[in-house]
Amino acid sequence: MARPIVYGAAMSPYVWSVRLALAEKGVAHELVSVVANEFRSEEHLARHPFGKIPAFEHDGFMLYETQAIMRYVDEAFAAAPLQPIEVHPFARMNQIMGIVDNYLTPCLLEGVIFERLVAPLLGRPTDEAKATASLPKVRHCLGEIARLAGDQEFLAGEVVSLADLMAIPQIYYFKKFPEGLAQLSELPALAAWANRMETRQSLQVTRPPRM
Repeated sequence: MARPIVYGAAMSPYVWSVRLALAEKGVAHELVSVVANEFRSEEHLARHPFGKIPAFEHDGFMLYETQAIMRYVDEAFAAAPLQPIEVHPFARMNQIMGIVDNYLTPCLLEGVIFERLVAPLLGRPTDEAKATASLPKVRHCLGEIARLAGDQEFLAGEVVSLADLMAIPQIYYFKKFPEGLAQLSELPALAAWANRMETRQSLQVTRPPRM
């Protein structure tokens, strides 16, 4: 059986989430770099017709959309499951993944991380007004994730799930900024969760080189 291939940029939180899922399952994989100026290339559009990352390949099976890839990884490979069996933790996992996708990403990834971290690497000016305006929205999202998780070891229960792997990359980056540390200091249970996630081997072996 061939190694899975992940197509995308190592720094992308969504690419990182897929790689975290593979690492949690103990699955070796290949990362094929696809950077911003290649998203609309004919080669990449054949993998992802919307010109996004990540894209994924396993034994000739092509897939895109991060949540779909992560669920495939959990179902296709043995080892510890990353989706709860019990209905309430399963629903909570899906809810938190939806919050990350629909509410956290527009304000944190696009509003803060891109402006503060990615734009300078691309030689673009930082839109500080956009970043500053995004911060209250980030606080609202993190507060709700913290409320839903409570004092559990992980976001959807007592074992790691796809929700944790979906959320940690963006929060990891956010901790690099003073505002991120300040917001997490107001959410001690979430801050403790982030610290626990950072010690996991899966994060250590997949962490982007620059971080």
